[in-house]
Amino acid sequence: MKVGDLIQSSAFEGQNGIILEVDILSNTPENETWFFVHWLSANEDYTSRRDRQEWCRSWEIEARDIP
Repeated sequence: MKVGDLIQSSAFEGQNGIILEVDILSNTPENETWFFVHWLSANEDYTSRRDRQEWCRSWEIEARDIP
């Protein structure tokens, strides 16, 4: 995935967002990739506890097709 891609949460149904930034942590054995996401729509319980932007790992998000 790359900056500008539309994504959805792997954990929360109906939570869609866009990738704003990508960072690869070269100091980790797997060169772990993190994605800075702005959530466009979100699960109500989730957003009451957090901001609408956050860093996510690749398994926490999935590519989203435009319907």
